[in-house]
Amino acid sequence: MILEKISVRGYLGIRSMDLPLDRVNAFIGENGWGKSSLFNLLSRVFGDGPVPCRFTAADFYIDEDTGESLGEMQFRFSFRERRPGQARRAQCLAAFDRYWIRGAPGDCARIIYGISAVRGRRGIQVRHCFYTAAGTPMKTSRRDIIRFVSLNPVFRIRDSRMDRGSGPIPWRNEWERKIAVLARKLSEQDTELPGIDRSTLEEGLEALSFLAGSYIPDLREPRSSRGRSARDIASRPLSLVGMGTLQSLMHNATRTMKLILVVFQDALLKARGGRRIPRICFPILILTDLESRLHPSYLMMFISMLEQVGVQKLIATNSGDLLSCLGLADVRRMSRDPRGCVSCRSMNERLFSTDDIRRLTSHVRLTRPVSLFARVWLLVEGETEIWLILQLAALAGRNLQGEGIRLIEFAQCGAGPLIALARQFGISWHLLCDGDDAGARYAATAAAMLSPGQQLSRHLTRLPEADIEHYLYVTGFEGVYRRESGYGDTQGVPVNKIIERAVHRRSKPGLAINVVEAADRMGPEGIPPLLMDMFRILEELSGDPEL
Repeated sequence: MILEKISVRGYLGIRSMDLPLDRVNAFIGENGWGKSSLFNLLSRVFGDGPVPCRFTAADFYIDEDTGESLGEMQFRFSFRERRPGQARRAQCLAAFDRYWIRGAPGDCARIIYGISAVRGRRGIQVRHCFYTAAGTPMKTSRRDIIRFVSLNPVFRIRDSRMDRGSGPIPWRNEWERKIAVLARKLSEQDTELPGIDRSTLEEGLEALSFLAGSYIPDLREPRSSRGRSARDIASRPLSLVGMGTLQSLMHNATRTMKLILVVFQDALLKARGGRRIPRICFPILILTDLESRLHPSYLMMFISMLEQVGVQKLIATNSGDLLSCLGLADVRRMSRDPRGCVSCRSMNERLFSTDDIRRLTSHVRLTRPVSLFARVWLLVEGETEIWLILQLAALAGRNLQGEGIRLIEFAQCGAGPLIALARQFGISWHLLCDGDDAGARYAATAAAMLSPGQQLSRHLTRLPEADIEHYLYVTGFEGVYRRESGYGDTQGVPVNKIIERAVHRRSKPGLAINVVEAADRMGPEGIPPLLMDMFRILEELSGDPEL
């Protein structure tokens, strides 16, 4: 089974949320935007706790304006088959035949598990049941709920330093104990993974080989990278896919990767706790705070290794390095409005061509993954604007990066795909372009991609001159270009020739630095008015992306 959608009403900091999910889901978002509440809910319902789960008065959403609790919570968890017909073929799923919702032949069947909780005079009344496609509750036995929850166990893996105060884990055999011993030695070293003697490592790997597949059956089956389309190759990282089973991975991997495998197995055992997990089940991995513990190189190894694990994964991260290991379509960007309604934005790959996906993968995911955390993208044509804009904004008293504004060169990728991606992720955008013919085409693209109600002036700054160099020349920096060209005060030399020679002698980025140096001496009054207006608009967009 795959958890394909979660609906939440009135829980902790979430007034409402409808969240579509896929096999891999990397959640990003600012603090207080619902990630922790979501993972808390999944751990409570499907994790190591009472089944069916219980709630307290502190779990109900409290309106920030009135300070009053809504007094009611509702949750819907929609699961689907991994492959059409799986619910009939798998004995563990066939036991829930009366609850499955079946559509047209060839479609995956679905099952909806729901919970409602109401706070009244007699305490909190909680109801667990399955639902029809129309949302009608079905008569459901407590035994069926317990069996269903056990089939979808949540394993929450986080920074091990957060778990040091927990009680002892009940190891079920000597193999589990050996894994724990090796993992503890690794954690005691804190920084250097390779500092483990060979005999200890071999003993831990022997235990890992024995346990492989005991809790995650998909680890036992080799995965193949053959037959991938050009579109798949462009959008999805390859990494370790194709190395076969976990056992073959252990034989072929480096020493560091083997140690990371041991740490991963130990984390799974800790996440399991005292639960008895069925031999055949459909686990959901929740991974948080990975980047706070692992060096970026080890983090990428760990994420690559997770590709061998065919279970559903929910990852919360603030790491651009981690995002660079995943596909853009795997990213789930969360946001929360003042009313407590949480939304989740993701990329719809079907709306992009294969070439667009290739360009975006190279331009954003591989080289600028941190831009996915931004509130605003300022799209500029080249390196000259990168140097100028950041420095001139600082001179004007504005910290663009601190305000969530990221500069992205668009010339090689194209403005259209970047604007489309920004819109899908809920990132606001602003385009700075030249006044030449190419700039006119970019401006037309920006105008065509506005959402209903948006004003072009809020998303486009077009220079009145052919390019940024000519604009700077006529707005107070003529002396810089004359000096760097070598013409000095010589009269009668065409402006184009002065700029062309200055660029030839110093390069465009070099001239940009000279302009910033001159602007430092002039102060904020020396910043061209058009750029000052753009800085003001960017600040407004970073506070309200819907503008």
